[in-house]
Amino acid sequence: MSSYIAHTGTLPISVAQTGFMLERLAKDCGELQFLRELTQNSIESILRTPNKTGEIVWDADWTTYDLTGIYKLSITDNGDGMTGEDMIKYINHLSSSGGVQAHNANYGVGAKIAAATRNPAGLVYLSWRGDVGSMIHFWKDPQTGDYGLMQLQRPDDSWGHWAHVENSVKPELIGTHGTKVVLNGYTQDSNTMAAPEGVAAPSRWVTKYLNTRYFRFPNGITVKAREGWENDRSDKDRNVLRTIIGQERYLNEHAASSGVVELSNANAHWWILKNESALSQNTGFIASSGHCAALWKDELYEMTSGRANTAALQNFGIIFGYQQVVIYIEPLESSGAEILTNTARTNLMLNGNPLPWADWQDEFRKAMPAEITAHMEAVAAASQASDHKDSIKDRLKQIEE
Repeated sequence: MSSYIAHTGTLPISVAQTGFMLERLAKDCGELQFLRELTQNSIESILRTPNKTGEIVWDADWTTYDLTGIYKLSITDNGDGMTGEDMIKYINHLSSSGGVQAHNANYGVGAKIAAATRNPAGLVYLSWRGDVGSMIHFWKDPQTGDYGLMQLQRPDDSWGHWAHVENSVKPELIGTHGTKVVLNGYTQDSNTMAAPEGVAAPSRWVTKYLNTRYFRFPNGITVKAREGWENDRSDKDRNVLRTIIGQERYLNEHAASSGVVELSNANAHWWILKNESALSQNTGFIASSGHCAALWKDELYEMTSGRANTAALQNFGIIFGYQQVVIYIEPLESSGAEILTNTARTNLMLNGNPLPWADWQDEFRKAMPAEITAHMEAVAAASQASDHKDSIKDRLKQIEE
């Protein structure tokens, strides 16, 4: 057996075939996950500014459209911005972030996984700090299959992985600092404003996703998304920027009553929505009728939809009138539990396991709020009265002559 001397240093592990790893991780992401990742990056950049206030806008890149006639989706913020060196550091390193990187915070991989793999033609970053603009082009090299920064020719004919840009291309939203990201899609001819195939509410897909992903946005931060972009820009009725408000504000504005049930290791937030046309009419831009979700750090996870709404709410004991009931379960860290998201941020995990929905549903049924009980009784009574009237009408039809 050979002997050895105690080490004085370790050769860090490196990553081979990062393109394969990125694309494998991306398979765990939802089709629209990139909207969350880039929005969250913008939120964090605004929170790093002295006033912690600002605006985030999802819009068509009108510069590209005016030059080529092709719609490209873009996101612009007036956060703290980045220099060229910053962008190489934060964008071209797999697990690197401008914020705090931790297991329960920012991993620094989200946009690279969810956005870059769905935009092999590139993500073009234009960022200003101190009124000096810089740009990079993060893409998948079609010759090598590698993800990384494209070589750019600078005005002095030198080449580099970042280049300065003139203020003439700076969006109005950006003053002396901020960032714009343009999503090129699979090819330079891709229309990235168009909703991916099979996505709900294709005319408002960005709005719908972000409204149902975020419970609330930080105070002082406004988020907007373009709708009706194919109409003339002078058509202010159809070609508009809609403010994204998140689920909390919508539910509070449309609720007949609401409250919180304290569970053993979570809080169950509930709302009874008014019986109004909005239940069905507003589904195109927000979750406007009964559903369930997990709530953590102002974001929503595992939101039910379609037939899953009915099954989940019935498991909570909502047998009648479930179209008007919304329940969000917020796990409590104070209970000693470790609450994490998976790397793709699609699901929450409690102590490394899936969320204990069955336990929460059982506890909620046993502590059913009086308002929900009264709501169910009223709906059941109305249903029985309606059934009785229909029965009488059917009998009268038989003797009508």
